[in-house]
Amino acid sequence: MRGAGSLLALLIAAIAAGGLIVSFKPDQSQTTTEKNDGVPSAEAYVEDILGLRFKTAPVLVPVSKETWRARVDANLSAQFGPGGLARRSRALDLLGFREFSGQSLSQGLSALHSIGLRGWLDPAEGALLLTDDFDETQPEDEVLLHGLLSQLLIEQISPMAVGQLSDDEWIAESALRSAISESITAKLRDEKREAFLLPTSLVTERESLLAGLPIYLAALGELPQERGAARIFVETRLRTRTRSLPDLIENPPRSTLELLGGDHSSIAPVTLPALPSNHVNQLEESLGALQVQTLIEWMESYEQAQALALLWRGDRYRLFANSSGDHLIWICRWETETAADRASEILTRLNDDSHTPKRFISISVDGNITTFTNCADSETRDLLLQPQGDPTLR
Repeated sequence: MRGAGSLLALLIAAIAAGGLIVSFKPDQSQTTTEKNDGVPSAEAYVEDILGLRFKTAPVLVPVSKETWRARVDANLSAQFGPGGLARRSRALDLLGFREFSGQSLSQGLSALHSIGLRGWLDPAEGALLLTDDFDETQPEDEVLLHGLLSQLLIEQISPMAVGQLSDDEWIAESALRSAISESITAKLRDEKREAFLLPTSLVTERESLLAGLPIYLAALGELPQERGAARIFVETRLRTRTRSLPDLIENPPRSTLELLGGDHSSIAPVTLPALPSNHVNQLEESLGALQVQTLIEWMESYEQAQALALLWRGDRYRLFANSSGDHLIWICRWETETAADRASEILTRLNDDSHTPKRFISISVDGNITTFTNCADSETRDLLLQPQGDPTLR
C-alpha cells in the first residue's frame, strides 16, 4: 500500500498555500503595462516574474466546459497518438497499475486538465481557454489568471514538442510548467490571504479529484502541489540560485529522475529484445523514475520507493499481441545489483492468481537489470525468457 508519508503529503498539498514559495517579486521599475490605478497588469506582473516578454498579446477565450474538454481530448490525442492512451492503459494494467483494468487513462488525464480548474492553456491554438463565467475582477479568478498567463508565456518562449516527447519527458516538462504556475498563484493567494482563509470550492473539487484518481494519475496531479517533487525542484533551484527561471523554461528537465533529485546524465538506454515475426507491436514506452516510484510505493512503502527511484537508471516496456492475446515485457536498469534484487523481490508480488483469465508472469534479475514479463500464454513467456545476449547495451 502507499506509504503514510505520501498520503500526508497529498493532504498538505490540498490545504496549504505557502510553504516553499520562492520570493517571486516583480521588478516594478521594469513594468511597462499598468492598470488605471497604477497596479501592474497581470501580463506585466508575469513578465517581470519570469524575466521574459510575451511575443504576442495573450488571447483569452471564454468557452463552455464541453468545448474545453473537446480541446483537451484533441491535445492528448496529438501527444499520444490515436488509441495511444488505450494501449497505455492496458500496458499499465499489466505492469501492476491494476486500477486501469477498469478505468480509462484517457478519461483520467482529461479530468486532470479540466476538473477543479477555471482555465487551461490550449497549446494548439496558443490561447487560454477560460470558463464562460470567468471574472478576473474576483479575487480567485484574478489570482488564477496570473498562473495561466505564466503557462502561456512559457509556451510562447519554449513551445512543447507535442507528440515528439517520451512519456517520461512529457511528464517532466509539463510538471515544470505547472509548478511555476502554482508557485505564482500560491504567492498571490498568500498576499491576498484574507480572501482565501477558507479552502475555495475549486480547491475542494481538485482535492476530491486527486483522491479518487488511479495512483498513476494521482502522482501526476501531486507533482506541482506545494510538497510535490516538481515544486520542490523549481523552488529549490531558484532559492539556491543554481538555475534561473528563463534557464529552467528554455532548458526544462528531460526526465522525472531530475525532478526527484537525480542526475539525468546517469540514465543509460535500454533496448528490448527483437519481437518475433508472428507478434504485433502495439506500444513501446518507458515508465520513468516517477512512476517506478509510484508503483513500488503502492506495493511496498514510501521510503523504499524513494530509495529505489533514485537508483533507477532507465527502463523500457513493450506491449504486443499474437493470436492468444496481449503480452508485455519490461526491462529496468538500476544503479546497483542490490537495487535490482530488491526491486525483483517487490515485483514478485505481482505474480499471483488473481488474474482472470490466467496470466503467465515472470521476474528475473541479471546483474543490475530486472526483467518482468506478463503474458497471455506460457509459450510466449518462455520465448521471452530465452537468452538474448545483452539486450540493454550495458
